[in-house]
Amino acid sequence: MLGDENPSEAGSQGANAVAQTERRVDAEIFKAVMRRLAGGVVVITANDNGNLYGMTATAFCSVCADPPTILIIVNRSTRTHPHIQTTRKFAVNILSDRQRDIAERFAGKLSDQFAGVDYILPPDGSPAFVGAAASLQCDVTQCIEIGTHTVFIARVADADAAELTPLLYHSAKYHRLSAIN
Repeated sequence: MLGDENPSEAGSQGANAVAQTERRVDAEIFKAVMRRLAGGVVVITANDNGNLYGMTATAFCSVCADPPTILIIVNRSTRTHPHIQTTRKFAVNILSDRQRDIAERFAGKLSDQFAGVDYILPPDGSPAFVGAAASLQCDVTQCIEIGTHTVFIARVADADAAELTPLLYHSAKYHRLSAIN
């Protein structure tokens, strides 16, 4: 297991450790590997002085429950990124399996992504979608730039959940969750 080696053993593998850190994985192979991981589909939204922005993502996870903290990873080339960076606020909408159309809408580059989408705009918050499996209003506490992306770590200021099945994404296709009995 990574990180479990005995320090005295690590010293005897010095040459191997150096060689291993120099290995590079081809970007296309890395993408193919990551497509094997199923992920929940979210739309990250931001409200910058009444101008609304949003993007579909799967790079979202919980960090800890006390205090409630999550992280998202956003490509700096997206339209939404600078508005999260500026306002230091965003919402995460965990889409239900009935919201594939919303996932596709926010994955594209439409000029008016929010047209025809039902949402609630809390005071000093970002759009929370009606019909989402859950939504979280978040305040950024830390930003970490890695490669082409920024990791935004944020405290959850408000949250709402419904008894709905989440939408999943796997191997470039949307899926519904089903239990294995």
